[in-house]
Amino acid sequence: MSSAVPVDLRAPWSRVAKSDANTMWRDFQPRVTPASAADQTLIHSFLVSIFQQPSLAEFHAQTEDSLYEWTDRLLVKRGSQIVSHLRLTKHEMQFEDLHLPFAGVHDLATLPEYRQRGCATELLQAADAQMAAEGADFGLLRTQRPEWFAKRGWVVCGRHSYSEAGARDILSKLNDHQVRRSDTWVMEEVTQPSLSIRLWRHFEEAALYRLYEENTVGTYGPLVRNEAYWRWLISRRGYDRIYVAIDGPDKLELDEELKPIVGYAVVKDGRILELMTSAEYPQAAAQLMERACGDAIERDHHPVRLDAPRDHPLHQMLVEAGGQFHGGLAAHNMVWMAKLQEPIKLLRRLAPLFHRRAKQAQMSLPLELGIQCDDEKFRIVLSRRTARIERGKLGRSYLCMQRKQLAQLLLGHLNVAEAMDPERLTASTRVAAETAQRLFPATSQWFPPLDGVPT
Repeated sequence: MSSAVPVDLRAPWSRVAKSDANTMWRDFQPRVTPASAADQTLIHSFLVSIFQQPSLAEFHAQTEDSLYEWTDRLLVKRGSQIVSHLRLTKHEMQFEDLHLPFAGVHDLATLPEYRQRGCATELLQAADAQMAAEGADFGLLRTQRPEWFAKRGWVVCGRHSYSEAGARDILSKLNDHQVRRSDTWVMEEVTQPSLSIRLWRHFEEAALYRLYEENTVGTYGPLVRNEAYWRWLISRRGYDRIYVAIDGPDKLELDEELKPIVGYAVVKDGRILELMTSAEYPQAAAQLMERACGDAIERDHHPVRLDAPRDHPLHQMLVEAGGQFHGGLAAHNMVWMAKLQEPIKLLRRLAPLFHRRAKQAQMSLPLELGIQCDDEKFRIVLSRRTARIERGKLGRSYLCMQRKQLAQLLLGHLNVAEAMDPERLTASTRVAAETAQRLFPATSQWFPPLDGVPT
């Protein structure tokens, strides 16, 4: 490529530029400071320059979350210029019948000219300290750079769960009058009455709360949503439309005690972000899917994507319609990662769950299981009526692992039998291995994308 710069001027210019750069970086040491409301314009401009998002409306919506504080954004500055940024969010995760406090990590970014200077590492270290101080048991993020985060203590934790198929193929399958029963699809005449499907109305918020609660209680991964959070989620409008399924004629009904709404689907750009139905109306899911596919065709959105737990029956239907189910660790090069804060805190929070699992497995009580995690020692002690966690003790039967593997074990990501390996997880005795398989079963985690956590 030709250049307007004479050849004999390039070398001197290069040396001068390099000398100026060295002088500039000699005085730069990344220091983390919490953001304030005065930084909001600069923060938004910075994020748009890196990610080409969020929109101004989305940025303001983030600040309107009832738990949001400006100090949840951590910055590295040089003078008044923002050179690196990270955002934390506070949540609770449904984990069987427990609510686990955790922090979402989002929007970690550094200006190109300031990369490889330790800015992002400093931000993550400050975020760790802030998460621990605010009571989070662990951090959770989604990234395309798992190797970089792994070097800083994060570990892959969680799988994707969605299926895709052509909208017309799905409608063709639905029009065959196939009805889902137990684990198979069978051909039969539809005997259950068709439900009314229409757009949701704002005064029907309580129906969404109820259906979400019914579908997520006892599961692993969904956020615990209180009414304030639901109001924020709806006002944020991270969706195109919400459809509801109604048992009976479509009419205004202000008395939610009658519970006429038996399902809902949240849709955006041909993607069903969330689909929840009453257990008494299994046909609602297919009818909501049918409406979403019809609208997708009108709007030229192909294919249709369904985000739902791994065991949702509609995944099989989409596969039979010629689609594909995606349930791996990575999707579009994005993976979920977690980092444990203080192991003793999460162990003690999970102690009642360990006790219940032992009883359900009809294990002989009392029992003990030690955990050697790096240089720390813990012991789970289960009696017939109580459970406790002791620090600094192991006992005869124990597991050995690094903190990364402990995070995967406690959050249900590991299959204990498959993970047994000298480099990952070892057991001192056969009893320890068998006990671990019962106390730490692999769980089917699912993180509903409607929350945008992580974004």
